[in-house]
Amino acid sequence: MNANWQMGIGTHQGTKKDKNEDSYLYRISKDNKGNEIALFVVADGMGGYQVGDAASRLATLAFQKWWEKRISKLVRKKDVIQRVIDEGEKVLRQINKSIIATSNHNGEKMGTTVSLLILYKGDYAVIHIGDSRVYQMKGWNYGLQQYFHNQKLTTELMCLIDQQNTEVLESEPELIKLTEDHSWVDKQVKEGKMTEEQARNHPKRNVLTQCLGINNEITPCIKTGKFQSSDLFLVCSDGFHSLFSNDEIKNMLISLEKEYTNLQAICDYLINFSNFREAYDNITLLLVRNLYANQVNSEKRGLLSFF
Repeated sequence: MNANWQMGIGTHQGTKKDKNEDSYLYRISKDNKGNEIALFVVADGMGGYQVGDAASRLATLAFQKWWEKRISKLVRKKDVIQRVIDEGEKVLRQINKSIIATSNHNGEKMGTTVSLLILYKGDYAVIHIGDSRVYQMKGWNYGLQQYFHNQKLTTELMCLIDQQNTEVLESEPELIKLTEDHSWVDKQVKEGKMTEEQARNHPKRNVLTQCLGINNEITPCIKTGKFQSSDLFLVCSDGFHSLFSNDEIKNMLISLEKEYTNLQAICDYLINFSNFREAYDNITLLLVRNLYANQVNSEKRGLLSFF
């Protein structure tokens, strides 16, 4: 990890489970021009199946091996994000086959969700299956501004950052869910048979319509978009987001960053608060901000490079 990134990581078995079946992964690499590309993954081993922890570890290990083997080649080509999506989706399907084969061999069912986030030069991509989530908080400039003030930067550099984030200063923070839940309750919400609040507390909230390791055919959720250096990303398992509404998550992130500014401290607080709320499932959080997303030309790159 370097000065271009703010990050917090938290994982805990929760107050009810005997073991933590969640796994996570993050990797940061560079292209031949020094631009950084990052991978963030959260996998939630299925509590309803045996050896869910083995399934989630299998998934994160497969993505780690793929990234370390292929990313240096992918970033040399055009359309980097699309190429990463294409290969990442293939890896997801291979993981699904591997988990099914392992289950058949061992005679024990294994399953896992996977939510994958890629960040590169102001572009993001999401590859997702299951009910873990990826959120993007836009229009939230406080954490970025505090970071730069704490670093005691030059007036010239502060002016550059302010220019990059003028539209953020004029906007209201917005928490956007980038993934769709592949769950029975989410289907009911889409059909208008249930509200999101009802879904969050429904007895069948853990019943999935898709995950890895159960069915031969999968249809992952793929999403791409843009982000700014002020944007904050949250990748989390359902053990966290099932405890809080989206508005509660947004308000907690805002108030906690005002208090701590440090993303690791925020993650630690959210883990402790989730357990205070008697989290019945494993909890995993990745909080990420890429500080130089808007570095788009050599002049700006030169000004920022002294860090």
